[in-house]
Amino acid sequence: MQPTDVRPIREAVEAAQKFAHSSKQLDAGDLDDIDQIVASLRQELSRPILHPGTLGTYLNSLLRSLRTQHHAEAVVSQLIEVMDDAEIPAEV
Repeated sequence: MQPTDVRPIREAVEAAQKFAHSSKQLDAGDLDDIDQIVASLRQELSRPILHPGTLGTYLNSLLRSLRTQHHAEAVVSQLIEVMDDAEIPAEV
């Protein structure tokens, strides 16, 4: 994975977290779970050598958390697109 792949992934993760916090459909427990996933993703994305398998695990967890939410289509699509671009399999 090239360093240029990191910026779009970071942007998609931030958009997903922003959506989650603006959504009125998620309870505090779901938001905590999403925040933990995002924190793990930020940590992984800050490493000098990225591990696509680890990124895939976290990104797919974020996808699963958001996929069932109404009006989340845009952020889910954005996550899938950056995963495809980075050649990280999305479990859709």
